[in-house]
Amino acid sequence: MKCEDYRALFPEYWEGGLEEEDRAALELHLASCAACRVEADSLARIWQGLGRLPLALRGRDLRRRFYEKLEAYQFGVEESEAGAQRSGLWESWKAWWSRPALQLGVSAAMLAIGFLAGYRVDDRRDSAQLSQLRSEVGNMRQLITLSLLEQQNATDRLRGVTWAYRVEESDTQVLSALLHTINHDSNVNVRLAAVDAMRTFGNSPIARRGLAQAIGKQDSPMVQIALIDMLAELKDFEAAPELESLARDPKTNPEVRERAAWAIARLR
Repeated sequence: MKCEDYRALFPEYWEGGLEEEDRAALELHLASCAACRVEADSLARIWQGLGRLPLALRGRDLRRRFYEKLEAYQFGVEESEAGAQRSGLWESWKAWWSRPALQLGVSAAMLAIGFLAGYRVDDRRDSAQLSQLRSEVGNMRQLITLSLLEQQNATDRLRGVTWAYRVEESDTQVLSALLHTINHDSNVNVRLAAVDAMRTFGNSPIARRGLAQAIGKQDSPMVQIALIDMLAELKDFEAAPELESLARDPKTNPEVRERAAWAIARLR
């Protein structure tokens, strides 16, 4: 059997529906094939995550759709690899694609596209159906964002922040996750990226209040300045007391105090 033959057995393997002989053969192949093992780990997280999606996404033909999207996914990878070989960038492509988090994001995105394509939208004027499809795609984006933000690797969390730009402004779960990232993430670059991603929620009073409260929780002057700049950009007049307190505090970094004074003048 080829690698693609084994990959087609993944869903039945995760559900425990494989015959003993097939299960043993697949496990033996995964033990010896690093590429299939990495892909199985990535796709398994997606398959498990599907259980948390709304019932509208989980019809009886979910397995068939998964097989179809897996085939399309594999075909797309093969086409991309062939193009990379022709252009002389094969080695850099392998290094880029070998990241499991990237595979997770791309695979989930292709599954989302597959779900969208799997529904018959014959009547484009049916606003109710289109609204449902938008909701389903939004749920998939939320799932990817939250999953990546919880990863141990800082690069993966940065990808999660990038996905946050794709969610709806009304997505309070992603908003809460971004605020938690700003306040608690150990990596300064991830926190800075999360501050920038808060533009998606700029009209939310909860987001503005969270940004203002986050300034005093930071140990990085860079993050504090980024928060101040964001509040000034959003013209959050209610943040003025917090900024004034920051500007008067002698323990505050001088550059942060100066930036807070600048923001106060801009908000007046």
